[in-house]
Amino acid sequence: MTPNDTRIIALAQDIYLARHGVYSTATGSNLTNLENQTVGQVNQFIPEIEKEADWDFSRVTDDSSLGTVSATTSSVPLPSTVRKLVVTPFRDLQIQQDGSTISTFKVVNANQRIDPRDSDVRSRVAQVNRNIIFSRVLNDTEIGGTIIVDTISYLPLLSTTDTSLLDILDANPDVRQLFVLGVLKNQILSDIVQGGLTPAFTLKYASLLKECVAEHNVSADADLEDHEDMGFVRGVGF
Repeated sequence: MTPNDTRIIALAQDIYLARHGVYSTATGSNLTNLENQTVGQVNQFIPEIEKEADWDFSRVTDDSSLGTVSATTSSVPLPSTVRKLVVTPFRDLQIQQDGSTISTFKVVNANQRIDPRDSDVRSRVAQVNRNIIFSRVLNDTEIGGTIIVDTISYLPLLSTTDTSLLDILDANPDVRQLFVLGVLKNQILSDIVQGGLTPAFTLKYASLLKECVAEHNVSADADLEDHEDMGFVRGVGF
């Protein structure tokens, strides 16, 4: 058994324990089946959890390079590894030449690319489906420049050869528990549809998800808060 197998089976046992109250006693091919089922069920859950929030743990690095401007255009394909752009008024998309910024674009939602009511006259950029759409055509001086912007990555799929998803879960205990309960919720969903009672762990999942999203939103909205202007204060230290 490889270290990756051991880590996946540990997650599988957590899910099994949450459902049955005991650890699985599976061995041999049965244990392999439990591992393979867990991999499949976790990967099915990933798109569901990705849609709940633009999680901090998916925002791997800021100032991601999205490639080079190759032509005068107003549309650039989004790289396959990027799920979406980070939309914030404090982090513009940049086009850089030799490390120097030559132009910036305010990152907005798709329906805000053109807003005549907004006094902010900066050029804008938005993600529309799998394309980055600029509010103007990129010009000759920007050709050859590197597109730099903050991005949200896709969560890595779990496999016996890649357990980087488990690195994220191990670093975020609440998120690990969210995966345990989320996978378990999906396992028993068919029973609920057929008229069964809603198990307690389904309610626990909903409660934990709400808490995790709220915690994420507090972090994400911190820069957007209005701060009291203390400019009128005079004296030592001001």
